[in-house]
Amino acid sequence: MKNYNLPALGGGAGLRHAHFQSIIDSKPDFSWFEVISEDFMGFGGWEREAVMEIKKHYPLIGHGVCLSVGSTDPLDMEYLKNLRIFLDEIDSPWASDHLCFTMVDHTNLNELIPIPFTNEAVQNCAERIQIVQDVLERPFLVENVTRYITVSDREMSEVEFISEVLEKANCGLLLDVTNVHLNAQYHDYDAYEFISALPLERVGQMHLAGSKPLASGEIIDSHNAPVSKETWDLFEHAIRLVGNTSVLIEWDNDLPSVDALLAETKLADQHIERTLQKAA
Repeated sequence: MKNYNLPALGGGAGLRHAHFQSIIDSKPDFSWFEVISEDFMGFGGWEREAVMEIKKHYPLIGHGVCLSVGSTDPLDMEYLKNLRIFLDEIDSPWASDHLCFTMVDHTNLNELIPIPFTNEAVQNCAERIQIVQDVLERPFLVENVTRYITVSDREMSEVEFISEVLEKANCGLLLDVTNVHLNAQYHDYDAYEFISALPLERVGQMHLAGSKPLASGEIIDSHNAPVSKETWDLFEHAIRLVGNTSVLIEWDNDLPSVDALLAETKLADQHIERTLQKAA
């Protein structure tokens, strides 16, 4: 099974409101866009019309930030119903969200909070993801998140936790290469070994993002700069193992021009092509 049996779309970009008109007017040579589902599901007005216009020319993939698969709050079935409607409207061939929790006592914390690496948490996530897949009726991927602290690794490591969830839920992995690179620095492990240890047959998409160091010297997952050389190198390692895939350039803050964003997606294509040629 290659790329989790999903189409390999190459380099793509996150669709952001500030770029809508430019994309509609000039139809730049993007391969695909990822949309934050919560920004548009159930909404109307010009921005929704713009997304539907862009859909005529580019594949759109839905990506969520509020599903909270690691929470102990009941799943929001109304949210899932509306998400399914939106994914159908944009013809999203798969969907994704984060392997984390965002809800506590029915309150959205607006943060992607890491889950303790325990057997109980594995079972909880797997059961919830199975329900999500039943409702959405399309392949579903969970994304590894950045974690600035280790909540608990007393029962298993992070890579073991991710692998167990994927296996028990029978879902795919959205491999965020930048998050692996950053977590390796925060927690002093080998990023290359981490990726190699994952069930890579379940990878159906990847994320890449850039970061700028804070004045203190710390690095956070800021999504406001070009992808670093270290992350590109790690990405090539992942491509050698996974093969061709769909890779998103995440750029959410200090937005560049459409042309600069397009250039970054084409750079991803170049890295993929070069890596696969070397492996042939």
